[in-house]
Formats: sequence, C-alpha cells, structure tokens
Amino acid sequence: MEQVQGVISVAGRRQVLKPEECYSGFKCAVKEEDGLGCEAGENCVCLQFAAHSKNESFARMVAAAYVAQLNPTLEELADIKTAVSEAVTNAVIHGYGDGDGVICMRFDIAGSEICIEVEDWGMGIADIMAAMEPMYTTRPDMERSGMGFAFMEAFMDELEVHSLKNCGTFVRMRKKIGGGASALEGESPA
Repeated sequence: MEQVQGVISVAGRRQVLKPEECYSGFKCAVKEEDGLGCEAGENCVCLQFAAHSKNESFARMVAAAYVAQLNPTLEELADIKTAVSEAVTNAVIHGYGDGDGVICMRFDIAGSEICIEVEDWGMGIADIMAAMEPMYTTRPDMERSGMGFAFMEAFMDELEVHSLKNCGTFVRMRKKIGGGASALEGESPA
C-alpha cells in the first residue's frame, strides 16, 4: 500500500517529511468536515467548489478579498493570487484530469501571516520531489510549462505538499504580509 508523501519548502529549501509528519486526512471522496484546517483560527474560512478551470479566477478573487484585511502591498497581493491560481490549476488539470471533482480551499490569518490550503481528492502525485522541479509536467499534451510548484515556492514564504496516489493532494502555503496591520482594526501598514 502506498503511503502519504510530503515535502515542505521554507525559503526555497526543501525537506522530505517523515511519514508520521504527513497530512493523512485523505479520503477518496469529499470528506466530511473534521475541522477547518490551518490551525482553525477564529477567522478561518473554508469553501468548496467544482474543479473547473473557469473557477480559477473565483479562487484568486476569494484569496485577494480574504487577505485584504492585512493591507497587503500590490506585490504581496499578486504573489498570493498567482500561488492560489497555480494550486487550483494543478488540482483541476493534474488532480482530476479535467474530470469532475471538488476542490476545498481554506484560509486563516494568524498575526500578519496568511495560511492558504488547497486540497483535492483526485489522482495524487506519484513523486512530489520530481513534480516540484521546474519544467516537470505530467500533461505535455496540453503544453503545460511545469512551473506551478516553482511559482508557489517562489511567491510564498512556505509551501507544504502532501499527496497520496489515487486519493488526492493537499497544499499548504504561508506568507507573512509586510505591514501586518488589520484593515478590520482600522490600522495602517508600517
């Protein structure tokens, strides 16, 4: 039986996780909610949507709206939107192969750091380390660039990827927002 595999990248340095450190919440169908994830903070948001390419822009806009409470710079906002776009696109194209499926996104803020999780219950990744290499793609027929994980890794402070073949993939991304002031509290960035 295949085991969940995991890789964490902090500041571009990758480390393979031990099996006991891997996220093991995969079920080969949409799971019942067993908590919102991302440490389930007091302002955690979770949503599910159909795994269709047309929903990628929806995911980007939700991410942008959620992180707005931290007053991100335009560059930070663009980084987050790009990383979310890549994670969702990977789930649609590589997770479900353009077939039917569901993607779950979770957002949480702790201090000045946003945590974003993107999860699918699709095909999974056979070799995460290989998949994270620039130019690697399982869909050369679609002229895919193979830069999804490279972009996520470059634009976020931390990237964590867990996958189980034929059960799905879980991606957690974290980014510290410069000012860290909450728009909801009426503060301005430093």
